[in-house]
Amino acid sequence: MSAVERAATEESFALLRREPFFDVVVDLVAGYLSSAFVDPAAGEVDRWTLACLPETGRTPDSERLFTLAVGPVEVLYVDRFVEGGETVDYRTVLTTSESALTHRTGRSRDELALSHPLLRFHAAEDASADGDGVVIDWFLSDEGADDQFFALPLDETTIGPLAARLASRGRGPYVQHNRWFAQYVLDAMNDEA
Repeated sequence: MSAVERAATEESFALLRREPFFDVVVDLVAGYLSSAFVDPAAGEVDRWTLACLPETGRTPDSERLFTLAVGPVEVLYVDRFVEGGETVDYRTVLTTSESALTHRTGRSRDELALSHPLLRFHAAEDASADGDGVVIDWFLSDEGADDQFFALPLDETTIGPLAARLASRGRGPYVQHNRWFAQYVLDAMNDEA
């Protein structure tokens, strides 16, 4: 089995479930999917995919907990950083529509960076976003960064437009899709509804 395929196994999902940050991960994914799609369950695999503990960006000091892709683009992920076998930090990365975010906030990307100094804002490099993606990332260890992040209007008005564009670009990395993790998130969304 390849490293890519391992991200789609029940075993990788079981390992992720043991992660202390797991509940936050589920909330992040559920929030993104509910903002991106009217019926997330109907778009599973064809419009979005979810990988557990993928090899992407893995180093001796960090690993990715999950990757949510909409169409061919990674739009949400969390990296875990370790020292001496102990978790020392988490980094959350989310991509949304820059035009929708700046419209909703009335601020340019540079102004958002100034008013949210613990967050980093940069243009998404993937061509599938048609120049309208903004990547927002932050570290949990930066006290107050989570408050700044969750204060942003990251909802159907800012995530939805980009998700619609990306989903129309074709299927994402199906071979990595973890159906156990996806079902867990969808069940959690139904429990909250």
